[in-house]
Amino acid sequence: MKIVCLGWGSLVWNAGVLRCIGDWRTDGPELPLEFARTSRDKRLTLVLTPGARPVPSLWTKLDCPSPEHAQEALAGREGCELPLIGCWPGYTPRHRLGADAIAKWAGARGFDAVVWTALSPKFGERAGQAPTSAEEAVAYLLQLNAEAQARAREYIERAPAQVQTTFRPALQAALGIHAV
Repeated sequence: MKIVCLGWGSLVWNAGVLRCIGDWRTDGPELPLEFARTSRDKRLTLVLTPGARPVPSLWTKLDCPSPEHAQEALAGREGCELPLIGCWPGYTPRHRLGADAIAKWAGARGFDAVVWTALSPKFGERAGQAPTSAEEAVAYLLQLNAEAQARAREYIERAPAQVQTTFRPALQAALGIHAV
């Protein structure tokens, strides 16, 4: 089976336990991504975000015998529950955002299955909500303590260059990150 995983954030530079075959490729489907999820360590991470501008994602082949195994492997790497991992083909009401673009992209390439992290935005303690503007996201990052701000800076700096979201230029400028 040809099973692939989509990525756009730390998964690309730190696959962890995920068994990837080859490098990450840059011609993934365009998906609505934004720095819109406050992680456990206070970073602002990339997630599928309603209303966000579609940007190119990345993909890699996985060494997995089945789509179910690929979902379990990605859930293990992400430290999340299985329902938070999207899978095509499959039942998608929970993972509808981006699913049409993923299906079209995967079908055109002859893949048997695609998995992706389907976490939703969460800004501060507001589950399901994204920052309303780049300014709000910048203000959040600037109020972090030095250690948390350093982690946030590293994440934004290491995010794949092609993932040029609407907020990214303002976040880079505020944290002194020089665009590539």
